[in-house]
Amino acid sequence: MPGPVIIGAGHNGLVTAFYLAKAGFKPLVLEARPVAGGAAVTEELAPGYRCPALAHSVGPVRPSIVADMQLGTRVDFLRADPRLVVLSPGGRPLVLSNDIGRSAESIRLHSAQDADRYPEFCATLERLSAFIVPLLERTPPALDSPAPQEIWELLKTGRRFRSLGRTDSFRLLRWMPMAAADLVSEWFTGDLLQAAIAARGIFGGTAGPWSGGTGATLLWHAASDPVPGGSAITVKGGPGALARALAESARAAGATIRLDARVARIVVKDGRSTGVLLDDGEEIPASAVISNADPHRTLLSLIDPVELDPLFVQRIRNYRMPGTVAKMNLARSTAPRTRAICTGASTSARASTTSKRPTTHPSTARCPWSPTWTSPSRRCSIRRCALRIGT
Repeated sequence: MPGPVIIGAGHNGLVTAFYLAKAGFKPLVLEARPVAGGAAVTEELAPGYRCPALAHSVGPVRPSIVADMQLGTRVDFLRADPRLVVLSPGGRPLVLSNDIGRSAESIRLHSAQDADRYPEFCATLERLSAFIVPLLERTPPALDSPAPQEIWELLKTGRRFRSLGRTDSFRLLRWMPMAAADLVSEWFTGDLLQAAIAARGIFGGTAGPWSGGTGATLLWHAASDPVPGGSAITVKGGPGALARALAESARAAGATIRLDARVARIVVKDGRSTGVLLDDGEEIPASAVISNADPHRTLLSLIDPVELDPLFVQRIRNYRMPGTVAKMNLARSTAPRTRAICTGASTSARASTTSKRPTTHPSTARCPWSPTWTSPSRRCSIRRCALRIGT
């Protein structure tokens, strides 16, 4: 009997293949490119310079996945410290580290009030994260006819919600639909700190910091890494090293990964998918087809629209999914010098800049980090957020 087929060897597809293989199935992963990893690949930008081609970070990765796939034995996870340096046109950067006390010291150079509130904000995020994390690990219950075990899990979730207490439960319900900019402005007054924290609420989406619901995105990211200021988790060798580790774990569990195998169409018979057809004409039967591609490509290109309900097709066509990222990789002989750091940085900030300088050894050369400027203020202008970079 054929096993399940997974279209695309991106990180989600590889994790899916691992768990299917662990459950006793024999999944086949089909990847159009000659390398697995999808967006999480490390490629050579110029002779002697290797850098993440698209995704520039790998975290946070759920601890349960790291443990199940034994990723800790295959890659070296790194935690940068300081984790974030927010550059300022005024010359004094804001340096956020993994240590809450050191972060508060840096914040105090900008605002004593914000420095005093920062530890309380971190503690609040940690408490809310402890409630959210189990929800990320759980399969959502069936809405029409939930099983008794699913109802029991919902009751336990309600009990855990009550254990948050009146203040934190109210915060969770109120913050989820809020704009990230509104959320952080209730806690802090400084533009740099507000921007650094609110940026997590718009990462990977088309919404801006003033869009409703970005508070939920901020809390979702905080559930995996409750320290404000983004995730500083990466692996030695970049995202490509993690992708290779995921592929190795999937293969070790019993999955098969085929590269240079582009899927042209999902075969549907009698209302159900029965396999896939490759570009070269090969048809591969499957007990189930799982797509790691986007909804438009999967449901409008790989499947013949006549196989789907017309109303469903219309809804999928109206599903908006424009690209949200533009990235430029630069190969430089030295690390970039920013006037904000060179003129007003603390020792730790200057050290973090020089530590990013790429080497010239072909196997270890990396692209220098590139700063991102954001501000939750409606009055923010390009001139206010931009920072001159000198060479």
